[in-house]
Amino acid sequence: GLGLLALLSIGVLAVMLARGPTTTTSIEKSIGPGGVNPMGAMGSCLVWGDPHFETFDHSFPSFFEEGEQWLVKSSSVSIQGRFLATPFTNGLAATNSIAVGGPFLHGHTIVVGPLEGGGRIAVDGSPVLTNFPSTYDLHGIATLSYNDVGNLVDDAQGHLEKRIVHMDLPSGVRVQVMRWANHINVQVTMPRQEGQDGY
Repeated sequence: GLGLLALLSIGVLAVMLARGPTTTTSIEKSIGPGGVNPMGAMGSCLVWGDPHFETFDHSFPSFFEEGEQWLVKSSSVSIQGRFLATPFTNGLAATNSIAVGGPFLHGHTIVVGPLEGGGRIAVDGSPVLTNFPSTYDLHGIATLSYNDVGNLVDDAQGHLEKRIVHMDLPSGVRVQVMRWANHINVQVTMPRQEGQDGY
């Protein structure tokens, strides 16, 4: 009785120590056949407003200066945001554009900006999704769609017409970009990557 319980407790403790420290995140696990997770744990990162972040582990940092920040940086996936002041943010930066690239896109880069001020949707520097609604196939690697379907990251824009870019990318990476007049809001959902950094 007690000897077996003590032995089991020691075994569980040994397994936990061998794995290293655990962290608490909002990541939902997607388990495949045989209990194996083929892509790793899934998580989401949100960026909205001037700009606010909800990170993959549910932290809420805020950055108000102009500049560029990594949303995701790994050996395979690179997602970077550009943050600029708008006429409506009193000098505070809002998310102006997002760039997605890295080896998982086989050398291609996708950029999405706001509706006005020179913002556009481009692949490798060439405009795509110029009609609304529309879809674009990136050589069988990824699919982009542009429509009014999806949940908003920030309900403050709920009264406006939705213009949403959906990126279905390799390795289970999904990016949704809500385009507004002077800024964008972003949701990134993806499996955890080896050596991943960013928000």
